[in-house]
Amino acid sequence: MTLDRIVRRNALRFPARAAVLAGTGSISWQELDRRADRIANALRERGLVAADRVAVLLGNCAEMVELYFGIARAGLIAVPLNWRLTNGEMSQLLERAEPALLVVGAAFAEPFGQTLASAASPARLWVVGGELPGAECYERVVEQAGDTPIESSANDDEPFAIFFTSGTTGLPKGAMVSHRNLVANAFNQFVADASRPDDVNLVATPLYHMGAVFMSVTYMMLGCTQVVLEKFDPAAWLDAVARYRASVSLLVPTMINAVVNHPAIAQADLVSLRCLFYGGGPMPPKVLRRAMQSLRCGFTQGYGLTETLEATFLVASDHVLDGDERQQRRLASAGREAVGAEVRVVTSEGRDAAPFEVGEVLVRSESVIAGYWRMPEETARVIRDGWFHTGDLGYLDDERYLFVVDRIKDMVVTGGVNVYTKEVEAVLFEHPAVLEAAVVGLPDDEWGEVVAAAVVVRPGHALSAEALIEHCRKSLAGFKKPRLVHFLDDLPRNPSGKILKRELRRQLSGVGRPAPDASS
Repeated sequence: MTLDRIVRRNALRFPARAAVLAGTGSISWQELDRRADRIANALRERGLVAADRVAVLLGNCAEMVELYFGIARAGLIAVPLNWRLTNGEMSQLLERAEPALLVVGAAFAEPFGQTLASAASPARLWVVGGELPGAECYERVVEQAGDTPIESSANDDEPFAIFFTSGTTGLPKGAMVSHRNLVANAFNQFVADASRPDDVNLVATPLYHMGAVFMSVTYMMLGCTQVVLEKFDPAAWLDAVARYRASVSLLVPTMINAVVNHPAIAQADLVSLRCLFYGGGPMPPKVLRRAMQSLRCGFTQGYGLTETLEATFLVASDHVLDGDERQQRRLASAGREAVGAEVRVVTSEGRDAAPFEVGEVLVRSESVIAGYWRMPEETARVIRDGWFHTGDLGYLDDERYLFVVDRIKDMVVTGGVNVYTKEVEAVLFEHPAVLEAAVVGLPDDEWGEVVAAAVVVRPGHALSAEALIEHCRKSLAGFKKPRLVHFLDDLPRNPSGKILKRELRRQLSGVGRPAPDASS
């Protein structure tokens, strides 16, 4: 089943029911189906053909939702863009995607103006919520397009969207997420959550992110209403739960921490909230326990990558505040395999690890992507014999609960966003005063992890943390720059010269000379 058919089916089943509530507007399932037809017709009228990419640079809004389904109905591929990127990062991503059309919100015209102009030169440009030189007005395009119902030419295994993530070499990798991947993931979540047709999903995470998309698809398959927040704010989230009687929502640990620490939670009406989903990074046990005490709803954790979607679930029945020792230990796990997924832990020797033995986590399911956009070698490296090699280190206990303990990939997950350390290290090395640098993630109650840099300064040079962070700010998105800078005399290495990042994490947790000023 392609995702646009879900909209068509729900338009017949629940024509007047709200499909999307965003801002002050409401779109029924019937209207969403009609607008998907209009978007698809407009795309075809402009000469776009099967497998063409449509890049979308929008904040959370109803247009973002309808574009996903209109693009799918036209048999095209959506490429959601992260508006938190720098111009340089955005340019690199667009160069790899080669979109035939770019849809941009007017709010992004100024910060990304030159980049968008360059990207749009061989492509068409639509603007949402304003005007832009050389661009067609999105709403006018949709109004003037034909509304003849059309059927998608895409099949289940073709990409629904390409979600770009940072590559370990600095090159963005485009995970090709198919219709089948998302539908299979939805069925896994149905089982884990016991989802209901009357659920109301409160969307607070960015719709350019895989997490928000798979959560929305899951509940839209049941005909549920999606309430879309323009941006996350803990007070606004609490208010929206009460106002719209939201029953489910996905938050990353950073957001949960902000909610439970907000003064408004004491008076918040959360009686409708049935289940809070979390994932996207390490959940500090202290934050989880406080959330369970404060929100008094069910909790479900999903573990997976953009490339695998959800491979395991720690379901509501596993979240026990005052359970026995085994139940308490489970709260630190990522749960057990989704009903449609297989998980293995493999040692460095290539054998299946014994219970409690650490190795690399491998995943196989219909939710695993077929590969990366135009990166066959990288695809072959991570997908072998049908198993996706996550790069995460973990172990399975004697009941097959998965515990993720470290990462092979040197990736930091901060506030639910992935940051690859090699990318940050490359920028650090560009500073003339930096002799050596290494980046790791350190535990943090607010962010899950923070990006921390260990730096050896060149002899005869002076360098402050503020100067180094400002240097990074020019080349990296805000979430990628180091929040902590430690200046060391030497970096820990093994006999062959490789930096020992596990040892470095240990050192930076209590040793070293942290910023703000380590110029001595």
